[in-house]
Amino acid sequence: MSTNQLNKKISVIIPVYNSEEFLPKGLDSLVKQSYKNLELIIVNDGSPKNCKEIAEEYKLKDNRIKYVEHEKNKGLFQARITGFENSTGDYIAFLDADDYVSDDFYRELIEKAEETNSDIVFSKLVMDYEQNDRRTYNLFEFPFEELNGKECYQEFYNQEGLNFAWHITPNKIYSREIWERAVIEYKKVKKHLIMTEDVAFANVLFYYAKKITKVDRVAFFYTKHDGASTSINDITFKKASKNIEDLTTSFSFVENFLKEKGIYEEYKVRFEKWRALYCQMHKSYLLNLKFNKEEKENLEKMFEKFCPKQFEVRNAGFFSSVETPWNEGLDKIKDKIMKEETKIVSFDIFDTLITRPFLYPKDLFTFLNDDYRKLSKNVGIDFARIREESEVLARTEAFENKKEEVKLDRIYEIIEEEYDVGKEIAEHLKKKEIELELRFCKRRETAYSIYKLAKYLGKKVICTSDMYLPLDVIEQILKTNGFNEIDKIYLSCEEMKTKSTGNLYEKVIKEENIEPSNIVHIGDNYRSDYEMAKKHKINSIYFPKTTDIMLDKNTTNNLAQMLYTSMPFWRDNQTSMNFIGIKTMIAVVANKYFDNPFRTFNRESDFNIDPYLIGYYAVGMYMFGVTNWLLRETENKGYKNLAFMARDGYLPMEIYNIFKKYYKNVPEAKYLRVSRKALISAIVIDKMDLYKLTDIINIENHNPKYIIKYVKQSLKDYPEEKIKETIEKNGIEYEKDIKTRQKFSKLVKIIIDELFDENKNNEKIEKLKVFFGKYFEDKSATFDIGYSGRPEMYLSILCNKPIDTYFLNINQDEAMKYSDVAGYKLNTYFDAKPAVTGFAYESIISELAPSTIGYDLTGEEVKPILEKNNKTYQEKYIISVMQNAAKQFVNDILEIFGEDYKKLYYQDYYISLPFMSYINSSKTIDMLMFDSIGFEDTVRSKEIKPITEDWLKERRFRNQRNMNSLISGGNITVTNNSYLDYNNVIDLENHSKLVRLIFYALYDRPTFKRRMREVFKNNKIVLRLGKTGYAFLRGTKNVVYKGIRKIKGGK
Repeated sequence: MSTNQLNKKISVIIPVYNSEEFLPKGLDSLVKQSYKNLELIIVNDGSPKNCKEIAEEYKLKDNRIKYVEHEKNKGLFQARITGFENSTGDYIAFLDADDYVSDDFYRELIEKAEETNSDIVFSKLVMDYEQNDRRTYNLFEFPFEELNGKECYQEFYNQEGLNFAWHITPNKIYSREIWERAVIEYKKVKKHLIMTEDVAFANVLFYYAKKITKVDRVAFFYTKHDGASTSINDITFKKASKNIEDLTTSFSFVENFLKEKGIYEEYKVRFEKWRALYCQMHKSYLLNLKFNKEEKENLEKMFEKFCPKQFEVRNAGFFSSVETPWNEGLDKIKDKIMKEETKIVSFDIFDTLITRPFLYPKDLFTFLNDDYRKLSKNVGIDFARIREESEVLARTEAFENKKEEVKLDRIYEIIEEEYDVGKEIAEHLKKKEIELELRFCKRRETAYSIYKLAKYLGKKVICTSDMYLPLDVIEQILKTNGFNEIDKIYLSCEEMKTKSTGNLYEKVIKEENIEPSNIVHIGDNYRSDYEMAKKHKINSIYFPKTTDIMLDKNTTNNLAQMLYTSMPFWRDNQTSMNFIGIKTMIAVVANKYFDNPFRTFNRESDFNIDPYLIGYYAVGMYMFGVTNWLLRETENKGYKNLAFMARDGYLPMEIYNIFKKYYKNVPEAKYLRVSRKALISAIVIDKMDLYKLTDIINIENHNPKYIIKYVKQSLKDYPEEKIKETIEKNGIEYEKDIKTRQKFSKLVKIIIDELFDENKNNEKIEKLKVFFGKYFEDKSATFDIGYSGRPEMYLSILCNKPIDTYFLNINQDEAMKYSDVAGYKLNTYFDAKPAVTGFAYESIISELAPSTIGYDLTGEEVKPILEKNNKTYQEKYIISVMQNAAKQFVNDILEIFGEDYKKLYYQDYYISLPFMSYINSSKTIDMLMFDSIGFEDTVRSKEIKPITEDWLKERRFRNQRNMNSLISGGNITVTNNSYLDYNNVIDLENHSKLVRLIFYALYDRPTFKRRMREVFKNNKIVLRLGKTGYAFLRGTKNVVYKGIRKIKGGK
């Protein structure tokens, strides 16, 4: 869409009640919006203060403001409806009186709405805690680019109210069409409603929405203060009762709406969980306030009436558990462009407006090698090096002739002259280089947004660039990428003047006949784009290159340091940067994630506590390496099928199928639902195989009842009581853990002698052979995460043929023994076991589905039996975001390079480094999201524990250090300003909460503050006491340290 076609009206509705002190800030943010076609409707909801006076004052300044008044207070819900009824806009938006938005907020959102025909467009949500303490929740990212049709409502309900950014009203714009339909429903609510009114609004709007999109570059600022209408501070019994009444009104309205639309049963469980969550949240703080016994009993009854059905909501605070200070860099750039004195906006081109998927520009030359070798017959010569050296020679020549720039033509003339390359070949290669530039150059979306803002505001837009490519090629690159309205291009190779000398800026100033202070120049080179422009009195803006951000330790900590730093173990990580594949993948990740160089990045973290970044970067590169290895290894081996073992074969299989089209003669991927539990039945081919169960079951933690459950398909059809009686009469308690091998052997003998049914067992084996035979027909192989190789051995024995196996790694020589026993070939991705594997490692690549616990043999076809699915939304969110991002990374690489991806050379060790770094050496804060995931391994134990507990234990046991420690080569130094990754230095696991609290307060301030906010966020008194105690502990520590220094003779 052309910028001058953007003219749809947005009606912004601002309800006001008792919040006049904040109103000017919100109105100011609206009045100075870049997008001018706004209708600003102030709804005075019977406020006793000076709302009318403020509105009249602003109306004198801005004729877009309307003022509407309620004679008495009707509540926020009714005020918003009144605002809508007085609106005329094509789109509807809301802003509470105490909130505000970015200056370019509505232009970005309406542009997205118009381009995509969206009914709802989301923005970024930023919390403003006053005094300019603005923070984002790291886990508040929306896991979609767009939603269509029914998935709009499904995704809305999937989060079960846990992420309030979905349902609050002001962080979005809405099409008038869905509001026209929704308001009919809203008018059924006659009551005064303030608390949770957003839940009522959102449920209807998302139902009618046909398309939803998002914009990440602008923010809605949600102000947190004690005076808000929904504040929980200084609450009276009357207000507490009203809050519960509002909860009841809002959720009853939603329940009735769902029933009227005939979808209540479909969404019932998620709706009830949402209601239970809000009941739990409000109950937790209201009943802790100072009410008398009778008042508390009355509130309890109201809560019981509101939510009679309770659900356990685990990790309810997950999405708001981590905060990061907001980076306002992009806002500041847009503010400069919006200034009236800015007449011209100048952009650098490469790495500013345009990115390439390369760490260094010279990496593109690698893709010229094939053409050169084919044409010249010089098979062993690297043309990329010739091209690079020729440019150096051309620049040296230019310098000697007092010229500031070179042209592509001259570079290729030198290739002819100095390297004996024929003219026809040189011309072909020059054209090929231009083709590659046109193919690989893509626009940088954040810069494109700035460009569109400048054009929308009527600014003159020029490009000022140091570049050897000819003007016509540059114009084609820009137009291909949507920069169709550039007014003028100043190119160094055309002018023979450069920005680096400042002469090109002088040319711009002179030719444009303008004061340099009226120009804003934006570019990625700190010296030539920022310092030199500034030296010429131009308003210069440093807009860092995406890869510079990713590799800058001062910005992104250790995000990519594992690829740049040799660490204290026996491999040279720095060598990774000698591989074109690694360099290219780093560039692709940087271009995707740091397109906006001012993206908020948590300074205590290495991976920004972001499942998308971990997925796209660490998991994406790792899975690229694994599946590419798998395809190379299985190509032309004659395999018909490759069975990916559930559940940890899921993501490798998904990416295998993405990759497969680039290979010939590779096996078909099949997904085999199997697990250790499920294979217990398949192990028992003969009655003596019952003794093998100790290979799979930890007998110390399991009783006969558990074991009988998994071998019942081989036993006589006795009722359980008779089985129990048979076992107990032989001196073994049916429901008591077995503990010893002696007792287990006794149990097996009882089963063999009195319970085993050989005919039934044989029938079971024949059915299982047919079932597994479909996966392993003819010559086939299997892929599994690895370890022991027992399941593969049992399957080979069951199917009576060796089933070749591909593992990520093995743990010991057991797998080799089992491959010898069963005669299958064992292949591993890693030559040695990574230090840490375990549940987190497996969960990241596993299917988000229940485990297989056995096979139903009752019908004609064998069907897997799945355990109950008890995965939480938090778990599904984390894993699905990571997996989808990993698939997106692989898709992006293959889309960019196509068949040429095979020229992206790398070694498997190096491509796995980011993932291994995350699993083995990430900071604790980057692991926190896995606190919400419980792992159940009922074969080995009986408990469900957070994955992080197992993960941290294994890291300590394997003597793993975090990245800070590895890079420095020593122990972590504890300072007042650094994040202490305590789990790798001091084991706090077995200490009391009080000891941990004191330790955090003294040595780990970020964790202390975060935990205090999480645990006591609804208890103002405890928070105040915590702050006082914290100050006391810090003061005590400082006094002690001063005393020690004095004793030692220090200052």
